Amino acid sequence: MKMKLSRREILGVGSVAGCAAIGGSILKGANFATASPSAAALPWSWKKIDPAEIQERAYQSAWEKIGCMYGVCEAILGTLADRYGAPYNTFPVDATVYGSGGIGGIGAVCGTINASGLLFNLFVKDQNDLFALCSEMSLWYEKASLPNYKPKKPKVDIQIAKSVAGSNLCHVSSTNWANASGYKVMTNEHFERCNRLVADVAVQLVTVLNQYTAGNMTFKEKLNDFSLQCLSCHGPGNSEANVAAGMTCNPCHENPH
Repeated sequence: MKMKLSRREILGVGSVAGCAAIGGSILKGANFATASPSAAALPWSWKKIDPAEIQERAYQSAWEKIGCMYGVCEAILGTLADRYGAPYNTFPVDATVYGSGGIGGIGAVCGTINASGLLFNLFVKDQNDLFALCSEMSLWYEKASLPNYKPKKPKVDIQIAKSVAGSNLCHVSSTNWANASGYKVMTNEHFERCNRLVADVAVQLVTVLNQYTAGNMTFKEKLNDFSLQCLSCHGPGNSEANVAAGMTCNPCHENPH
């Protein structure tokens, strides 16, 4: 098990990122108190959560606020707040709505990966570990065929095609899904896809936090060979050193050689 990575390893591979979950208002969210100067110092203590129990809450919360980042954060922090109170109920979860649609709808980092970085920051003390966990989640998201979650009573009751995001960027992830499914982006079908994906990412995030805090985390995700070849020249500390990224390169770039 490799729990800590060097700063150079982090900069060569690390990446913090997020998807888009955008839809109609369905539920009323949990009442989170506004964080005050007396809020508990970080890191907070992680309490183990059964990943399966937060899926539906994440899905519903994503629909509620038209927000993928919000859906992940509300499901996880809301569950902890309901059980344990402070400090989990001191975090202003409404402050995460900005992450929707790749940060305010601009299609940048997927809100679910943005949420992952935020939550790791709340619960992980070592910065090297923090960056490595962010990279692990981002690369998992890029490669996974999603969504897998099937709500018992979906808001949009259709067969949802799976797709591989290929990137942690909302616009790439959403476009790849639109091409795979035949549906257009910014439609209820697209929102349904993203909100189910929110449930999947919440499950993966809780699984990782459970493993990490139990001391049995194994870092498995790596950049593909194409991207490693790019960074062998263009990454930090190498001959060109004009790229600072731990994202997969080939969805957007041709072989530079």
